[in-house]
Amino acid sequence: MKKSTRLTKIAAASAVAISLLAAPIAFGSSDKLRGTLNTSGSLVKYDYTRTHTFTGPITVHIDTMPSGYLRLGLRNMKISGGPQFTDTLQWDDEGTQSWEKVLQGTRFAFQGRMEPCSFWCYNTWAGDLTY
Repeated sequence: MKKSTRLTKIAAASAVAISLLAAPIAFGSSDKLRGTLNTSGSLVKYDYTRTHTFTGPITVHIDTMPSGYLRLGLRNMKISGGPQFTDTLQWDDEGTQSWEKVLQGTRFAFQGRMEPCSFWCYNTWAGDLTY
């Protein structure tokens, strides 16, 4: 009887530990992203504000690229029109990149730019955000 009680306690403790380790994944939010950029290459500041739901990475998977490269950064939206608080990430092709160690509760918006171009440019980007 004592052995089965001990095994039950170990199993219960293991289940709690696993659920706590998986908590950031379970509580993450995701959105579809889409933006239009200036073909001159000048900065575009997007106004849509989101709040990071856990301490950890903010990840973007780009599946639609503008002509040339795409550069994105995160602005601190604690105040209106806040400054960029992350490094700028650059995509030369579709793929996934992250800003690591962003604190839970951080309010952010994107800003971005593309490689300047003049004729027959595609200036829209799109992808998926996990935050």
